[in-house]
Amino acid sequence: MTVYAIEITLTRSIEAAELKAAQQESALLMGAADDRKRLVVLVPANNERRAMRKIWKRLEDALPIDVLCSLFPGPDGKYLMSIPMGEEVYERIQRLAAAERKTPEEYVQQAIAQALARDRSTRRAQLECSLNELLRTYSPEEVTGAAARRIEG
Repeated sequence: MTVYAIEITLTRSIEAAELKAAQQESALLMGAADDRKRLVVLVPANNERRAMRKIWKRLEDALPIDVLCSLFPGPDGKYLMSIPMGEEVYERIQRLAAAERKTPEEYVQQAIAQALARDRSTRRAQLECSLNELLRTYSPEEVTGAAARRIEG
């Protein structure tokens, strides 16, 4: 049986006592980020999908889980995500996916990819605007020097 590393993103930060209780109740090894809003759990399972099902089954009532995501990409280079959703939301996704002749998984994957592309584009545009503003006030050498000092430490 393989051990899978899964990241759990929570809807809120949890206290140390909540984490300890969830670990004892689930018998899963977990580590928390400093903000205690993200956890990493090691799960033995036959495959990654079963590992995620095991997490939902053992922790759904113990922690305020928002989303599960594999920590490492699969052989296809993609990460596996498990997103909880209500029946109405899932039915809507099914209808939208069917209209585009896709599976619900393909539809959600495409929607996430588009949202990430929009975010990258927006961030790039914001950076360009900020850089233009800096270059109106400072020389390229001053901006580059300040950036180098910041990067070095």
